[in-house]
Amino acid sequence: MKLILSRHGNTFESGAKVMWVGRKTDLPLTAEGCRQAEHLGNALSRAGAMLRGVYCGPLRRTRRYAEIVANQIGGTLSPCVDSRLTEIDYGAWEGLTSHEIIVQFGREELEAWEHSSVWPASSGWSPSETSLAHGASAFVEDLARTHGDDSVILAVTSNGVLRYFLRLAENAPNEKTGGRPGKVATGNISILESRDGNCRIHAWNIAPDPHCFSQLFGETS
Repeated sequence: MKLILSRHGNTFESGAKVMWVGRKTDLPLTAEGCRQAEHLGNALSRAGAMLRGVYCGPLRRTRRYAEIVANQIGGTLSPCVDSRLTEIDYGAWEGLTSHEIIVQFGREELEAWEHSSVWPASSGWSPSETSLAHGASAFVEDLARTHGDDSVILAVTSNGVLRYFLRLAENAPNEKTGGRPGKVATGNISILESRDGNCRIHAWNIAPDPHCFSQLFGETS
């Protein structure tokens, strides 16, 4: 099974104050965020997408993004909402800019998360890392069991949760190979393959285009 993991599109207008928003802040997509969803849908459609399923988290930004992509592809697929794709609750960091977080909590914890995905100790984030890791693993296992080894699935989620899918991959970077980078830009995708209980990364944090999807569907059709 190949899982296309997409981060939702923009939720802040150009020039707006960009804050940390998690599961308690249910922002809609901006016009640009909707355009990013249309771009992903068009890229999949031009590649002859044959998706077995479309999944998303319950927040508006992920649900709407998945809906737009599914509409662009056409067919009968409707997004299935799965709570395991819900963004992290950023606790005391919620609603703050990165600069405000540095002022209140210091630079070290912010940079450790940004560059190495190290969970900050003083922020009150939830659910636990163990819960997030289990949710990502169980989600992939359930998809493989439900849709089969030769399926291609799309899942739309948020930046924090995506890092826990990266950790599932046996070829994921780690501290010995330069840290655990995981940040995914809005509208970008990653591709994870799961086969016989093992996961590997095929791409991480790339802009969607028909070429990368043509190769993907060529392998599975």
